[in-house]
Amino acid sequence: MGYVLTKNVAALCTHGGSAQGTAPMPRVKVSGTPVLVVSTQFAIAGCPNVVGTAPFPCILSSIAVGATRVKAMGQPLLLHSGTAVNVPTAASMTIVPPQTRVKGI
Repeated sequence: MGYVLTKNVAALCTHGGSAQGTAPMPRVKVSGTPVLVVSTQFAIAGCPNVVGTAPFPCILSSIAVGATRVKAMGQPLLLHSGTAVNVPTAASMTIVPPQTRVKGI
């Protein structure tokens, strides 16, 4: 169980780059903001990760597992309890839920 994630989610990769969810579900809203579903990817900007002398930044992140009982247009909603994996570094992402009123299972 976790809070339903919306378009306004604040997320950071472990290196400090900021992430923004792409392609929210516009027909389903929580507190007037579109929700995010499992197919949503997070675009990461400003990741300062460097390996040796070459930059090796986080570019994308996704949460593979969503809600099991709550769906929007047939797709499971993303929950705050999900684990995010970044590409290409396989680092994680810290998510701060933008709303704390609606939970899903």
